[in-house]
Amino acid sequence: MNGRIVLGVVLVLVLIAGAVGIGTVVYNAGVAQGLAESGKLVAPESGAVPYPYYGPFYRPFGFGFGFLGLLFPLLFLFLIFGLLRRLFWRGGWGRGGPRGNWEKGVPPMFEEWHRRAHEPQSTEK
Repeated sequence: MNGRIVLGVVLVLVLIAGAVGIGTVVYNAGVAQGLAESGKLVAPESGAVPYPYYGPFYRPFGFGFGFLGLLFPLLFLFLIFGLLRRLFWRGGWGRGGPRGNWEKGVPPMFEEWHRRAHEPQSTEK
């Protein structure tokens, strides 16, 4: 195995372990702060409880698009990944992309392989 690959894997594992350690410490500090602050809270007086606002502009989910509100983030992700694909790979199959411009419809390597596949086979061993 190449030494660079091993070093890269070890580096990634160390970074992940460091991120997990920092996250654990920060989480525990937040829990401790919350426990310290919870003793200072005053219980509300019993009585009438205010109800949540429900008016003409009340939207229980999303931005007011109902069930289709889930569709817009998904389409946004497809747009982002499509733009990244277009930016880094310059097109798709057979349109001048990384596979080349196939004017005959197939790449030259495939044409050579196809020609060799249909040649008569020699019986020498």
